[in-house]
Amino acid sequence: MTDVSKGFDLTSIAELKQCESDKDANEYLKLGWVLLSTHLTDYGHPVERHQKTVYCLGWQKSLGKPKHPKSEYAHLGGN
Repeated sequence: MTDVSKGFDLTSIAELKQCESDKDANEYLKLGWVLLSTHLTDYGHPVERHQKTVYCLGWQKSLGKPKHPKSEYAHLGGN
C-alpha cells in the first residue's frame, strides 16, 4: 500500500472513489487502488449520533483504465 503521508503525488490520480464499508474498500485495494485517506462522518438523531468511517481511494493514471469490483448484483444487469 502507498503511504500518502510520505509525498505521494496526488496529480497521478485518475479517479477517486469513496466507500463506506471496509469490505468494499478492501475489494478496491485488491484491484490496485490506493488508500488516500479515511474520515468519520456523523449521522442520525442529534441526541444519539452515530459515526461511520469513509474510505477515500484513488486509481493511478499509470495503471490505465480503472478497475472496479464486480457488484454482488451483477447477475441483475449491474456492474
